Amino acid sequence: MPTVLVNVRVDSKTLEILRTIASGRGEKYLSAIIREALTEYVRTYTGEPTLKGLQTRISEMEIRLRKIEDTLMKDSK
Repeated sequence: MPTVLVNVRVDSKTLEILRTIASGRGEKYLSAIIREALTEYVRTYTGEPTLKGLQTRISEMEIRLRKIEDTLMKDSK
């Protein structure tokens, strides 16, 4: 899909956070992080699944499963 240049202004704190994220992920350019963030944001409104959304659902399921396992362990004692 072709890309389109979009100019944005962010405050210095947001810029520093973006640089930290990019550095931690080994990204050379901030644009990759910003592009991913925009995609995630737009998909929250369109209902399309996102990696972040799926990870959140998995985490919630793990928490519920852990509670069920704890309850079963208590009942078996």
